[in-house]
Amino acid sequence: MAVTTLSLHELGTWRAERHRADPLQLLAQQEHSRLAWLIPERHRRMASSAFAFYRGSPVVMAVDLGSAPHSGLEVQLCGDAHLFNFGFYGSPERALLFDINDFDETVRGPFEWDLKRLVGSLVVAARALNLSQTWQEKAARHGARAYRREMARLADRSRSDVWYCRIDVDALIAGLPEQPFRDHLLQVAAQARHRDSRQAVRKLCDTGADGRLRIRHAPPQIWRHDQMEAELGIDEPLQLRVQHAYAEYLESVRPEVRRFLSGYRLVDTASKAVGVGSVGTRCSIGLLVGPREDDLVVVQSKQAEASVLAPYATGPSAPHQGQRVVEGQRLMQTVSDPLLGWTRNAHHEHLYWRHFRDWKGSVQLDQLNAKGLDLYGQLCAATLAKAHARSGDRGALSAFMADGKRFDAALAGFAMAYADQSEHDYHGFLATRVEAAAPRPQDDPVGATAFSSTPARTGSA
Repeated sequence: MAVTTLSLHELGTWRAERHRADPLQLLAQQEHSRLAWLIPERHRRMASSAFAFYRGSPVVMAVDLGSAPHSGLEVQLCGDAHLFNFGFYGSPERALLFDINDFDETVRGPFEWDLKRLVGSLVVAARALNLSQTWQEKAARHGARAYRREMARLADRSRSDVWYCRIDVDALIAGLPEQPFRDHLLQVAAQARHRDSRQAVRKLCDTGADGRLRIRHAPPQIWRHDQMEAELGIDEPLQLRVQHAYAEYLESVRPEVRRFLSGYRLVDTASKAVGVGSVGTRCSIGLLVGPREDDLVVVQSKQAEASVLAPYATGPSAPHQGQRVVEGQRLMQTVSDPLLGWTRNAHHEHLYWRHFRDWKGSVQLDQLNAKGLDLYGQLCAATLAKAHARSGDRGALSAFMADGKRFDAALAGFAMAYADQSEHDYHGFLATRVEAAAPRPQDDPVGATAFSSTPARTGSA
């Protein structure tokens, strides 16, 4: 991809085009392929706050970024690098690490698309905390500075040093001064170490009348697959289809992982609504039981749709969307979940699989003060730089940001302006929901609850 002559003024400017795509239409188009009975839950979550709307509408920002000038400096993108898509997880060696943890939208593209998404989320989060405009701008500027400085540091390191660079949580916390942010990380880290398969089983499972462990049926959030009705046009029983999908998943994992999983039986599966942006896609969990009753593993499969940035991607991706997600994750993370794999379901939809709740932990933004949010934004930005340095020309990236403070100010200016745009879109979304909820004489009195009825034709593997 040829590098464009993108100026700092262009980099830092956001102005909605006269014919900007309607955000609500973009969201509606995206929902055409999603499970109808979960769309109300998706809307409920997105309506809870401006930040939740920002999280749930990456397609809107993707169209905005894709239609604007860009740097041409290509990296493997997260594609949705907001604050909630960073967090803690366990390495195979049982170290607690911090990194990007969501790759549903990963593609190759200009580095600033991820950075703009991140600094924009900092401003939206700062507003949710009722921080002053000064603090909003400062958080965004410091986030851009942290990214720039980390990229400059990595540009002076060897390729192998960059490749193996990782963020150990214990070392990270030890290097922080005594303050509320450090205390919060200590708390989240302690909680993360207890979020494993056994904890998931205690929370999500119970024992059936036959004495066997099973996933708890709790609609609409969790819907056991054996409680779902048959689907039109598909004769094979759902449970059998799940077993076939699991077998195909095993073919996609590395040989040593396949050997490890061969000691477990898949005993139960269920659909489970997750996140904000993913609500309405086919997401499931599976319970694996080993030779001992306490030898348990919970896996998760998620539908992998084409990335929202796919129309603007600057490099090819794997034709299987689950494979795209897995390969993007492995490229961006220093250490990745060994259970990552991919398959298809009976609908020919693409899925990827991963370990569920393996020491997963997230910073609670609503518990941060101004300084804590500022520090967390810097941590996420430096982490993003590490991920980009693994797949991009870190020397060229550092040189592009050589104007230093002017670069930081440009990104902060964009973040402030785009946060205004996102809030405007959010209020439009709320107004549409209110209008849709208003009773009309011609409405079917049953129609208001139709999408929350039993999902008779939505089973998935």
